[in-house]
Amino acid sequence: MSIKNHLKIRSHVLKDSVNKYAILGLCISLVSIFVASILVSYQMTGFINFDGIFLAHKTNPALWALDLTPFMFAYWGQSFCYELASNMENLIEDKTRELENKSSDLELKLRYETMHDHLTNLANQRLLVERINQAINQVKKNEEVALIFLHINGFREINFEYGSFNGNSLLTQFSEKLKNILLEPFLLQAYMGMNMVARLQGAEFAILLPRLNKSHDLEKIIDQLLELTSVNFMIDGHNVKVTTGAGVSLYPTDADNSQTLLKNASASLFYADKNKKPYAIYSAGMSKHSKNKGLRTKELMTEFDNGGFMVIYEPTVDLKTEKVIGVEVFPHFKDPEFAKLGVEELSAMLEGSVMPRKVTHLMLKQGIEQLSLWQKDKHQVVMSFHIFDATDEELPAYINGLLKEYSIDPVFLRIAVTEKACLSDQRHTIDILNQLAELGIKVVISDFCSGYSSFTYLTSFPISEIKIDKSHIMNMMHNEKKQKLVASIIKLAETMGLVVYADGIVDEPMMKKLKKLGCLYGQGNHFSPPVPAEKMTSML
Repeated sequence: MSIKNHLKIRSHVLKDSVNKYAILGLCISLVSIFVASILVSYQMTGFINFDGIFLAHKTNPALWALDLTPFMFAYWGQSFCYELASNMENLIEDKTRELENKSSDLELKLRYETMHDHLTNLANQRLLVERINQAINQVKKNEEVALIFLHINGFREINFEYGSFNGNSLLTQFSEKLKNILLEPFLLQAYMGMNMVARLQGAEFAILLPRLNKSHDLEKIIDQLLELTSVNFMIDGHNVKVTTGAGVSLYPTDADNSQTLLKNASASLFYADKNKKPYAIYSAGMSKHSKNKGLRTKELMTEFDNGGFMVIYEPTVDLKTEKVIGVEVFPHFKDPEFAKLGVEELSAMLEGSVMPRKVTHLMLKQGIEQLSLWQKDKHQVVMSFHIFDATDEELPAYINGLLKEYSIDPVFLRIAVTEKACLSDQRHTIDILNQLAELGIKVVISDFCSGYSSFTYLTSFPISEIKIDKSHIMNMMHNEKKQKLVASIIKLAETMGLVVYADGIVDEPMMKKLKKLGCLYGQGNHFSPPVPAEKMTSML
């Protein structure tokens, strides 16, 4: 039953109740008249009989007025109460209409959010699958459904060099470029029907041509598409040359359903990338060479279980003395294919599996064990860990157990989390971080001002230290706005009693500038990239 119908029934019930109370009031007034008539009759004649009651009503003006009350009460009660009920019904209808409108807006908003990528506002894979199914149902005999997977070559290196904030900026610009390309004449002529662009994951996008005429030259279309997307983009004041690669799958030539079409487009993209070709159109046999995210995650888990995982260390330096005062622990896989994975890529690959907790726990165990060895050699350094699961309820007890096992004082430990991790599940994250802070462990934001949120969590979370995102540090020397932003963050940290670090220091002038701005600590390739424990020991 709808809300509106339910409230209408309640309104009718209310009217019935009003009628009942009006009748009850009428009955009370009649009884009052009868009792008054008996009393007046007895007073006038000394008897209670019909003649006496008739005489009382004939001669007593008070009873005349009382005789009118049932009619007045009935009229007033009915008219007033019905008006009240009517007004209430109108109010209920207005509120119901307002509630239904809000409910409809929320449903539309929820559907939009579940069908679109939050960063670029492009369709996501869920909406893409829906549109592919529509296209398959509508395609005609002389037409094909073409699915083009497109990715930005070397995006991992771009993201590492310029930071996640600028990496996201590139993805947003690239998305706008793709939407504009759909209006190019060569594509307008190539399809009939509703085309679309979607973002799949990372720097991977999809273009759907739902009714591609078989007479069109598909290879020429792909060449033009790659030419238009392989251009310069402005990233934080730099002109960065971007190139793209593509993989294409066709219905009904290569697939008979949406999932197979997606799988084959991914396989052709992987084949083109592996064989250093600008693009590949799917052909039989390509699938066995491709690796989707699920397969790669499974291989990563196998590598982890077989002992192919280790930790490496990046030094944290006191900018005044240029001495190593701490190390940050990073995950590292020995297999060359996985060795290139950064923290963000590893997080994306492990998401949704049991691996984030396993990797975090093993990092902590190996790192704290190494810290105890360094402390035995009189190296009093602070060790910082990035955790992959900030909602792990076992984490505080696990860390506390390791500290006791290796006799490490909590003041030598730092737990680093990203802004995104802070905001993804605030209730659980705050609880976990508070427990860590109670143990005496300091909490660090590892990518401060990377663009995920405002500064509000600085007052909500037990944050003791912040590390300025490298995208701001690496570009501050030739960008005055970036330099002012870095200076403002350092002043903010000082005002709030926070320790501030700079990430991404690449040369001497940058280090000196940061010292001048008041930054105390930093890390980056100017000092050393992440290295194995043996090399870090010699640096200490």
